[in-house]
Amino acid sequence: MAKTRNLYSSQFIIISTVFWVIINLLSIYFLGEEISRWFRVASSLYFVIWSFSFGVFKSKMDYVLVSYLLCDISLVYYEIQVFNFITFLARSLIFSLLIFIVFPKIRSVKFNFFELMLGIAVVAINIYLLFELLAMVPEAFIYDYFYPVYLALTLLTILLVGVAFTYNNIVSNKRSFYFLLAALFLALSDFNFFIAIYLDVPVFYYPDRFFHILALGLLLLFWIKPIEDSNNNLEQREV
Repeated sequence: MAKTRNLYSSQFIIISTVFWVIINLLSIYFLGEEISRWFRVASSLYFVIWSFSFGVFKSKMDYVLVSYLLCDISLVYYEIQVFNFITFLARSLIFSLLIFIVFPKIRSVKFNFFELMLGIAVVAINIYLLFELLAMVPEAFIYDYFYPVYLALTLLTILLVGVAFTYNNIVSNKRSFYFLLAALFLALSDFNFFIAIYLDVPVFYYPDRFFHILALGLLLLFWIKPIEDSNNNLEQREV
C-alpha cells in the first residue's frame, strides 16, 4: 500500500514531469531535435506504463495517454506524409478526449449576451490568425489532406481552451486550474512547434517540448486529485 500511495501521488507526478522535461531539453541541446524525438516518446511511454500498472484502460485518462504516445511516435517521422497525417489525427484525438471528459461539467452553462459576443469575437480573431499561419506553411509540407487536418486541429484547440476556461470559471478549484493550464500549454506547444518546423526557427523546439511534457504532467495532476482526496482509493477516479 505504501508503494501504491507513493506512485499515486502528485509528488510522484511532479518529480517525474520535471525529470522528463529536463531530459528532453538536454537531449535537444546535445543530440539535436530529430534524435531527441525518441526522448519525447520515452516520456509518454513512461506515463502510459505507470498508468497501466494499475489497470489497463480503467479510466478515460488512459485513452488520452495512449493518444499522447501515438502522437509522439508518429512525430518521430513527421516529415513523412503518412506519419504527419497520423500526428494530426492523434493530436486531434487528445483534444477531443479532453473536451469529452469535462464537457458534462459545463453543458448546462448559460452565457449572457456580452459573454457570447466576446466569445464569438475571440473565435473569429483566432480563425483569422489560423489562416494567416496556414499561409506561411512551405509548399514542401503541403499534401492532399493537410488543410483539413490542420484546420480541424486548430479549431479543436480553440474549443478546448474555451471549454477549459469555462470549466475553471464554474468549478474554480485546484483541479480545474490544472486542466486549464494543461489546455493552454498544449496550445502553446503546438504554436511553438509550428514556428520551429514550418518557419525553420529551431530554438522554438525547446518551448514546444517544455510545454508538451508539462501539459501531460498537469493532466495527470488533474486526474489524480480525486484519488488523493479519497486516501488513494482508485475507485474514486472521476475520469
